[in-house]
Amino acid sequence: MTSFGGRTLASGAASAVPLLVHGRRRVKEGSIAEFKERFSSLAASSTKPGSGVHAMFAFADPTNPLAFWHIFWSAGPSAFSHDASQQESLAACYESTEEDPDCLNCYGGWSEGVAADAAANPSVRYRFHAPMAGFIKADDAGVIPDGPPLIGFTYRHVKPGQMDALATSFQTVCDLWRAKVPGILGASVSRDPEHADRVHDIRLFANHDAYVKHADKSDDALMAAMGVWFANYDTSRPFTGEIYAPDPND
Repeated sequence: MTSFGGRTLASGAASAVPLLVHGRRRVKEGSIAEFKERFSSLAASSTKPGSGVHAMFAFADPTNPLAFWHIFWSAGPSAFSHDASQQESLAACYESTEEDPDCLNCYGGWSEGVAADAAANPSVRYRFHAPMAGFIKADDAGVIPDGPPLIGFTYRHVKPGQMDALATSFQTVCDLWRAKVPGILGASVSRDPEHADRVHDIRLFANHDAYVKHADKSDDALMAAMGVWFANYDTSRPFTGEIYAPDPND
């Protein structure tokens, strides 16, 4: 057995307890330029070597010019303090309020203390996910400079009665990924808090090479394990979510 953020998983590889935060934030009309300037400045100062903050991105929502998808990846639960401080720095730019909050999903090694800290900012709703299987590395394994990274947050439906089988088979795949592909920095699956048959599936690749190798068709053991895992998904219902990659073909 192994633990992930203090919770027990079904198998194998040692798991670190970093934190991934992802979600869509609305920016006030007339504040886009100020938001971009403040966010860029904060990202530049926050992601220096040794800071523990590995990535900080804001991607324009293609459907809404006043919305941006946010991603933070940090080495541990202390990263939440950084997230809280950036909320204060950028608070004047955001549209969300206590009555109409934005929502951010937290994956990985959050603790009860981190969850309690979230209540300090009532204009943002945090959903804390308990991972069913997977891993997220505590550092970038020295391969981020070979980036840019590829990051995916997808939402997938599971066949009836197959949730436990999904978790077990996905951990088998993750153990192989962790052992064979250093550039796979994170892979995790957790239950959707609002849909009993849906999961959040996360992928964090250091670069395009890692993305290609995560489905290496020449690796018979990996392909067999992925087949067992994938058979648990209800593929009659499409995957949805957000993919951040320099090449849309990915």
